[in-house]
Amino acid sequence: MYRNMFEQLVVHAIEKDIRSFVKLKASRYSYLKELYPSLPSHYAYTVCQDAITRVKSFHKMKKMGRTDRRYPLVNKISVWLDDHLWRMDGLASIRIATHRGWVRVELELNKLYWKYVNRGWKIASELD
Repeated sequence: MYRNMFEQLVVHAIEKDIRSFVKLKASRYSYLKELYPSLPSHYAYTVCQDAITRVKSFHKMKKMGRTDRRYPLVNKISVWLDDHLWRMDGLASIRIATHRGWVRVELELNKLYWKYVNRGWKIASELD
């Protein structure tokens, strides 16, 4: 769903020559919420941020002559999650809001993480 939303926004922003997050969100936020009613609304917000970042980069590359495509090529997608879409769940897992509710994801943590935790490091209060 995120990929589909992202690709629609990139094409829309290029066709309408939108280069501002505020303008893209104003033109497509309610449409995305209607199209994906089961998905938390903050996904529509963060996908607008993600898409406009990619569009700005594409325009910059086009200006430098590094691409002659009409639209940016979208190979890889990374889902942007703001503070409303994820929560810490203990020290080794997080919960992510999805269309199915909150899903728990176990993290693969490295030695350095545990070194800091064992020294008394705590999760920032805004992440709890």
